[in-house]
This record gives sequence, C-alpha cells and structure tokens, in this order.
Amino acid sequence: MLFWLLLQYGMIVFAVVVGLLFTAAVCYLYYVHQKYDHLPGPKRDAFFQGHSSILKKVLAKEECFAEVYAKLHREYGPLVVLFFYHMPFLSAVDPKVVKELLLNNKYPKPSLNYDAFRSLFGVPFMGNGLVSECNHEKWAIHRRILNPAFHRQYLKELTGTFNESADRLVQYLSLKADGKTEVKLIHAFERVTLDVICKVAFSMEGDMIQQESLFGDAIHLCLDSMYQAGSPIIKIDPRKKYRDYRRDVKKAARLLRGTGLKVINDHLEDVRQGRELKKDILSHVIKSAVVDGNFTMEEMIDEFVTLFVGGYETTSTLLSFTMVCLGQNPHVLKKLLEEVDSVIGDKEDITYDDIIKMEYMMLVLKETLRLYPPVIGSTRLLPEDADILGYKVPAGSSVSILSYVMARMEEFFPDPLTFDPDRFKDSDNRTMYAYFPFSMGARSCIGQQFAMIEARVILCKILQKLDFKLVPNQDFGIYDQLTIRPSGDCANYISLRNK
Repeated sequence: MLFWLLLQYGMIVFAVVVGLLFTAAVCYLYYVHQKYDHLPGPKRDAFFQGHSSILKKVLAKEECFAEVYAKLHREYGPLVVLFFYHMPFLSAVDPKVVKELLLNNKYPKPSLNYDAFRSLFGVPFMGNGLVSECNHEKWAIHRRILNPAFHRQYLKELTGTFNESADRLVQYLSLKADGKTEVKLIHAFERVTLDVICKVAFSMEGDMIQQESLFGDAIHLCLDSMYQAGSPIIKIDPRKKYRDYRRDVKKAARLLRGTGLKVINDHLEDVRQGRELKKDILSHVIKSAVVDGNFTMEEMIDEFVTLFVGGYETTSTLLSFTMVCLGQNPHVLKKLLEEVDSVIGDKEDITYDDIIKMEYMMLVLKETLRLYPPVIGSTRLLPEDADILGYKVPAGSSVSILSYVMARMEEFFPDPLTFDPDRFKDSDNRTMYAYFPFSMGARSCIGQQFAMIEARVILCKILQKLDFKLVPNQDFGIYDQLTIRPSGDCANYISLRNK
C-alpha cells in the first residue's frame, strides 16, 4: 500500500515538475519572441519550431541558405529575423551596417556559431584557430604570429611551387582531354589546391593530384558534419547510420589533427637539431611562436587544421565557379584567352611579375567572387542594444551581414546577375561596403592574397594548354557545404588547345 502511495506521489511531483518546466519554457520563448517581433521577417511556422521548416529544407539540401536569404531580403527589406527553434538569427544587407560591424572591434564573433569549428562530436577539429577564436585579444596574438607567413614578399617566392602543382594538374586533365569525357572540375581543383597547401604550407611529401588522398575525403566529411550541426538530432540519434557517421567524422578529425602533430613535431625537431627550417608557412609560424613564447602545441595544431581546410576549400571553389562563369560567357573567355596568350604565351614558368600583368584575369576573379563568395557572409555579436536601420535590436543578438545577397542587389551593382568583369575597372563608392568576399576589417581572411595568386597561376596554366566546354543541361545552381559550391560540380568536356 505504501509503495503505491509513494508511486502516486512521485508521479504527481514528476507531473508538476514537467508542467513547471514546460511553463517556464513557454514563458521564456514568449519573452524572446516579444523582444524580436517588431523586426521584419516571415511568419513563424509554429510557436516552438519557429522557422524550422527553412532549416529542414536546407539541411536536406532542398534549398541553400544563400538563396533563402536572398529571397527573404527581397521580400522583407534590409533587415530580417528568423527563429530556428528558440534562437533568433538576424541578417542585414546595408553598407552602413557592414561598416559598423566589420570595421569595429567591439563586435566579436558569436561563440555559439563556431562550436562546430572547434570540435566535432566531442573531438577537437579547428580548436581555437584564426577562424574560430572569438576572443579578440587572443585572436590578435595568433594573427600577429601568422601575419609574416602571408606577407606578399614571401608569397611571391611561392610561385614556383604553384607552377609545379599546376603543371601536374594540366598533366592529370590532359589524360581526360578527349573532348567527350565528362570531367567534374571541382574535384580536379580540389586535388591541386590540396597539393599546394600541403607543400607550400607544411612541406608535406607526396603527389596529391595523381594519387588518391585520405585528406580530401576527411576535409569533406568534417565540413559536411559542421553543416549538419544545425540539426541537434544528428548528435544523439542512436540508429546505426548515425552512429557510423559520427564515428567516421571523429576519425577524420583525428586524422587531420594527428597529421598536424606529426608535421609540427618534424619541424620542431629540425629546430632542436639546428637544421635549416624548411621554406614553408609553418616554419614562419614556428619562428614567430618561438619568439612569442606563448604558442602551445595545441594552438599550433589548431592553426594547422584551420590553414589546411581553408587553403584547400576556398581556392578550389573559386576556380570552379570561375570556369562555370567563363563557360557561360564565351565573350569573356575569349578576352581572357587573348590576355593569357599576350602576357604568358608559351612560357612554362609563370612569375609573380607575369601574374600582376594579368589585369583582366583579376577582374574576372573579382566578378566571380561577387556572384559566388566562398562564404555567404560574416556574423557579429551585439554587446549592447543597438539601432540597426531604424530598429532597436537587443544586446546579445547575432547579426549576419551577407555579401552574397548584397552583391546581387541592383542598388549596388547594376544588372547584378550579369557576369561583367569590367564593372570592377573603376572604383565605385556604392560598392565600398557591399563587396566583401573575404570579409573586411581586422578579421578579414588572412589567406586572401595567397588564394588570389594561386588561382591566377592555376588558371593561366590550364587556359594556356587546354580548352573547356561546359557539359550542357547540368545543374548550374549552388549548394551549401559550409562554403557554397556549384551544384553540377563544374562538369566540362576537355580537349587540348590548338592555338
């Protein structure tokens, strides 16, 4: 009898606790909604889910965030709020907001947004590297240590390695250059950018172009899991396919960090033995770290993975979208080929001096980055209440400023969907804070000069030797994998070029 009384009492207490927790959750969510209900945006799907239908479609790859936000801003104006479950996400597309948030260090990156960069399913990934470190003071120390490795004078010395890797890419593509074999260029570009970053950054041996590599697959798996991090279910789903997925992701993250540990230890052993350091980016970092004295092994590995992933992904997507745009605009390709023939001709070794003469190529790359920035925007945290475009936005809000959307707005770029490299010939104040493919301000991408030099060498080499024709009827849309990528993987038919 006593047992049943205690059981009934326990069930009543449990029901009361659950009821109180539910009431508290409802009250909290109502309070949060009230703080943001004055801001423009679509009607929520439901009280608890917010706009989760958008998130579900994006995670299912039925839509991509870039185009979702472009549609929302066309409909609701320059400031939009979405709720993914209990979390509000604000986005803005206005030059004044861009200038304020990106050029002012009082607005940090929101730490919550970078959890998936730091670790994947409990295993460290990029840790607190340059991208994911949200404490500005700590970030500034790392940036100071890394800056010398990305100085233009040093990058000029890397063109020889860029040439070697690009030559092997041409050899790889030439084997498929029969004019009828479908080649997905993004995968070829991933091979060459992986080869470049391995050699110029870390002096790693091996041919990443001709041979299969575990690193590319590991990076893709990690990036996919970062993208999937928006779904809380994937972290706890007990079904086998999800358990296997989590296991594979952790294995991939451990591979990248384990490789970083080995490469760093090899360089440090050279220091201990008094041997001359290799001429690579990591050696620059180690020299600066030794002087600074506060750079731990774990921090070095964080930066290794950050540079490894960033150097691999950014340039390969830039080159892929460039080839899509050139294939869709033969008049632009014709003009670019004329410049390649005029400046480069039959030269086998392309120098930095050659690269800076490729003025039209630079315009082509800038225009590609306008339409297809590697990352669609940047996000900052408001430390205090702020007035944004006439709306009071509460402290603690995360605001994303979207380069992808702004670059497609008529008010900043006339006829924005037309691929027109010549639009960048003359500076235009309208675009000053509407074009930021590598972000802007102190936290702009440290590797942007590296990427642009590398891209020009590779593009010169392949256009010098090969002809490309887009495979018709492929999907010319985009999809998300943290960065944006061409849906058709830049499928081309390749043939040897006859000048």
